[in-house]
Parts: sequence; C-alpha cells; structure tokens
Amino acid sequence: MNRQVLLLNSCEQVLRIISWKKAVKLLLAGKATKPLTPYKKTYTIKTSRGRMIIPAAIVLVRFYELPERDLKPTRANVMKRDDYTCQYCGFKTKNSKTLTLDHVHPRCMGGDNGWTNLVTACKECNSKKGNRLLKECGMKLREKPYKPKYYRLHLTGIDEQGRKLWSQWIDL
Repeated sequence: MNRQVLLLNSCEQVLRIISWKKAVKLLLAGKATKPLTPYKKTYTIKTSRGRMIIPAAIVLVRFYELPERDLKPTRANVMKRDDYTCQYCGFKTKNSKTLTLDHVHPRCMGGDNGWTNLVTACKECNSKKGNRLLKECGMKLREKPYKPKYYRLHLTGIDEQGRKLWSQWIDL
C-alpha cells in the first residue's frame, strides 16, 4: 500500500512527504495533528481494530528548524528532476534502467558533472549523441538543465489541491 502523507511544520511550511505508517506514529504520539487548512484528502487504513482515517497532510505540533540542503546531482536526482523522460526524444518511463545520464557538454571536451550539464537520455539518443556537442549531432534539448530546489525533487506525491494550498512554500 503506497499512501504518502504530506508533513508540514507547525507554521504549515512544507517539510517532506512521509509514509502513512510514519504519519500514524506521529499522530498517535501526539507529535502531529490535522492541518487547519481545508485540505480534505484522507486515506482509509484497515487495522486489527477496524478502519482508521488518516489525513493526507499532517502538521507537527512543535516547530522543526530546517537545515540547509545542498542537493547533489546523483543519477536518481537527475532522473527525478527530468521526470524519467529523455530530454532529447521525450521517451518517458518509470524504469530508470532504460535511461542513461548524458553530459550535454561532453567530459572529453571539458564538461563537468554538474546539474546544468547532466540530463536524462534514452540509450538510443545517448548513443546517437555520443561524445559530440548538440550542434554537431543536430540534436536539441527539450528543457534546459537546471539545479532544482529541494522541494521540487522530494515532493512529487502532492496532488494539485495540495500544491495550490502550500504554493507559498513550494517553488514549482
């Protein structure tokens, strides 16, 4: 069962998405409550004592100070940023094994491993491009690579209503 719950700080700042099991633990321990905002989405969980309704968003009772997070351009993070889509042909999949990482400016020509030089590519497009520049092989990027915000990568489970409610905290 894959039910994710949005965890909010006491000021209703978006922190992250957690599993429903972690949400139940926080609610039962009194460390979290339902949010005051009119976010009606809930989950029904079957337990040994019957059914339990869990809100899709919970608010921590005490304020949690957010540490600064510097995201590294790992394979998984680049795949999430590009939504598991080839940035050349648009092929989309959730199986990351069918995709590769491509250096827009090849490493053999001085390209780095930074956010703005790595993109997701299918194996065919990566082979076609090879160790050449985009203009040399006649290919174009669908989107310019960028360094994403922490929230953009780790809050993929929020529905549209949640995005609207907490848009002040999420840089989408």
